[in-house]
Amino acid sequence: MKYLPVIFLLTFLFSACSEKPEASPQPDSPKSNAIFVKTAQVERSELSPSIHASGMVGASNEARVSFKTGGIIRRTFVDEGDFVKAGQLLATLDLTEIEAQVQQAKEGLEKSKRDLQRAENLLADSIATLEQVQNATTAVEVAGQNVHIAEFNKQFSEIRSPFAGKVVAKLLNEGEVTGPGMPVFYLIGTGQQDWVVKVGLSDRDWARLHEGDQAQVHLDAYPAETFPAAVTKLADVANPMSGTFDAELKLNPKGKRLAAGLVASVELQPRKNGAYALIPIESLVESDGNKGFVYAPGPDGKAQKVQVTIAFLIGEKVAISSGLDGIATVVTAGAPYLRDGQLIKINK
Repeated sequence: MKYLPVIFLLTFLFSACSEKPEASPQPDSPKSNAIFVKTAQVERSELSPSIHASGMVGASNEARVSFKTGGIIRRTFVDEGDFVKAGQLLATLDLTEIEAQVQQAKEGLEKSKRDLQRAENLLADSIATLEQVQNATTAVEVAGQNVHIAEFNKQFSEIRSPFAGKVVAKLLNEGEVTGPGMPVFYLIGTGQQDWVVKVGLSDRDWARLHEGDQAQVHLDAYPAETFPAAVTKLADVANPMSGTFDAELKLNPKGKRLAAGLVASVELQPRKNGAYALIPIESLVESDGNKGFVYAPGPDGKAQKVQVTIAFLIGEKVAISSGLDGIATVVTAGAPYLRDGQLIKINK
């Protein structure tokens, strides 16, 4: 009997060890797979953030005027810095050679007419053939055109200003020999309506602008002034030198004295292009150009990967032009660790 307490103790320990332990959550259970995330509301708004660019003041009217024909410059009537009127005579060529060409062409025409008359008389006497008369007639027509060319060249043996403006550069002087189309003067228009600002834009900024969009221009020459401007031209091809797209803005100088080459800072205001969805920048998990991906909580508690089109950045947020229709929230914190269909749990 003295062994009974020991037997009872062993029996108790055996039964305690044989009891089945309480089941713990399996590592593969849905609850353990859920990733804790934070979300943000998708804001809807009509936005058109301004575009900042730099450029230079120029003239909408500019010309590098030249003679049509070559020759010796006989006289120039203006110098650099002079203001000129539309149609004002700027320079003339020595006409000795050109007048000789005109006279030569006229004498050639008279000879062709005499040859034609002689051929017609011989044809009437059955000595010349009809072909000879036709050839003589063609020669008269060609000679007449030569006279017209010579007189036209004489007419354009002088340079006149195509518009009212200023002589920026005088490239050739009296007595120098010039060729056809070789610039003699560089002119720019200086009227209140002639000043423009030329800027280079990225492809995204170029796509947001339209002709007529307004802008504010700041010039280093007048730091306290702001000049209104409007977009008048948008390039159809990129500038091969800079890789940017050129834009030209009509500048209102407000009576100030301007000069080509002044440095300008421009703030452009594009037109509103419709409503955008605004999301925090950290919600973007992938991006390639204007395409990107975000995760949105689904009704089944799983993350849905959504492709979006990026319009532009505004501060710490991204403006989305498409892809978030019907989506109210997007995942922010925890988004880089998700995959499509991943179970999520939202931290409040």
